[in-house]
Amino acid sequence: MMKRHDLSLFHMERDGMKIKLKKGMDYEAFLNSMAHPPQPPAAPVAPQPVSPMLPPAATESPSAEPAAPNGMTIDSPMVGTFYRSTSPGESPIVKEGDWIEEGMIVCIIEAMKVMNEIKSEKAGTLARVLASDGTPVQYDQPLFELK
Repeated sequence: MMKRHDLSLFHMERDGMKIKLKKGMDYEAFLNSMAHPPQPPAAPVAPQPVSPMLPPAATESPSAEPAAPNGMTIDSPMVGTFYRSTSPGESPIVKEGDWIEEGMIVCIIEAMKVMNEIKSEKAGTLARVLASDGTPVQYDQPLFELK
């Protein structure tokens, strides 16, 4: 039933009985471990004198946004969290320079605690990864650029 309906999680409760079936790795444990990563202690920062007559000097250069994709893209079919690999510590499903076939799994998007395998609707060579691993993505946001 799970394969026929392309499900990765099935959960049912009835008359005091609970059943939960998962296909693949335990993503809930992964997400829980990522929710509270260890943080290094904060170093004290010395206060900087600011002249009320002059604006503070800019210490950082303006952030450069990545260049817009100029080729075909594989876009997110949903809102969720983007993952390049099937589990933490594993290599990405696809890498720059890989040939992508139509229907090939290219990433995972977690939405509402369900891990969804995202398949390419296009074929081509992966030119650039446009989304960062573990970050939120929006519907129709370009994830990969193909050439």
